[in-house]
Amino acid sequence: MIWEVLHYVLLFFIYACLGWGCEVAFAAFKHGEFVNRGFLNGPLCPIYGFGVVGVVLALMPVKDDLWLLYLGSFLLTTLIEFVAGLALERIFHARWWDYSNTPLNIMGYVCLPFSLVWGAACLVIVRYVHPMFAGLVDRLPHPVLAVADGLLLAVFLVDLCATVATVRKLTDRLRRLNDLGGEIHALSDELGKQISGTALAAKKAAEAGEETLENRREAIQQQVSQKEAQIAAWLDEHRAQTNERVEAVRARFEANRRHVNQLLEEKGFGQRRILKAFPNLKSEHYPEALETLRDFYRRKRGK
Repeated sequence: MIWEVLHYVLLFFIYACLGWGCEVAFAAFKHGEFVNRGFLNGPLCPIYGFGVVGVVLALMPVKDDLWLLYLGSFLLTTLIEFVAGLALERIFHARWWDYSNTPLNIMGYVCLPFSLVWGAACLVIVRYVHPMFAGLVDRLPHPVLAVADGLLLAVFLVDLCATVATVRKLTDRLRRLNDLGGEIHALSDELGKQISGTALAAKKAAEAGEETLENRREAIQQQVSQKEAQIAAWLDEHRAQTNERVEAVRARFEANRRHVNQLLEEKGFGQRRILKAFPNLKSEHYPEALETLRDFYRRKRGK
C-alpha cells in the first residue's frame, strides 16, 4: 500500500511539472516572453498534479469507454479547478484567475471552453500518456522511489512556505499602499478646503463691506478708510494662518508621496513574479493598491 502511495506521489510531481511546462509554453506563445507561471516559484503547477492524478485514480476503470472517460474528465477537472480557485480566494483574499469575461463561466472560477479542453487533455493522458509514465515509475527500485519522493516533497514544502510568505508580504505591501493612498486623498481634500475657505472668506468680507457701503453710505463715509484697513488686516491675518495650515498639509502630503514611492521601489522579486504569472489577479480588499503596484512594474519594464 505504501509503495502505491509513493508511486502516485511521484506521478503527481511529474504531471505538476508537465502542467507548468504547458503553462509556460502557452504564455510564451501568447505574450512573446518567458513567464514563470504557477503559484509556486519552482517548475510546478500543483493543480495539474492533483487534477491528473485524481482523474487517473477515478477513471482508469473506464478508460476504454471514450465518452464516459471524456465526460468524467470534463466534470472532475472542472470541479478541481473550481474548488482550487475558491479555496485560494478564501485563504488569500485574492482571485488568482478570472473567467468572468469568458462565455459560460461559473462565478469566474471555471468556464466551458477551458473545461472542454481539460476534458480532452485528460482523455489523451489517461489512455496514452499515463501508461508510459506509470511504467517508468514502476521500474524504479523502492528505495530510489522513496528517496525521490522525499526530496521532492521537501523542496515542494519549502517552496510552498516561501510562496505563502511572499503572498503575505505582498498583501501587507498592498495594505500599506492602500492606507497611504487613503491618507493622501484625505490630505488633498483638506488642502482644497483650506484654499477654498480662504477664497470664500475673502469673498464674504468683500461682500460685507459692499453691503455696508450700500446701505449706510452717508453714515460711514468717514469710516471707509478705517473699515478697509480693518478688512485688509483681518484678511492678512486669516491668510497667514491659512498659509501655515496649507504648508503643514502640503508637507504631510509630500511625505506620504515619498513613502508611496519607497513602497513601490521595495525589492520584491517573488511578488513581482506572482503579479506577472497571474495577470488577472484581483485583490479582495486592496484592488486600487494592486493596480498601482502592477502599473508601476509595467512602467519599470517599459524603461
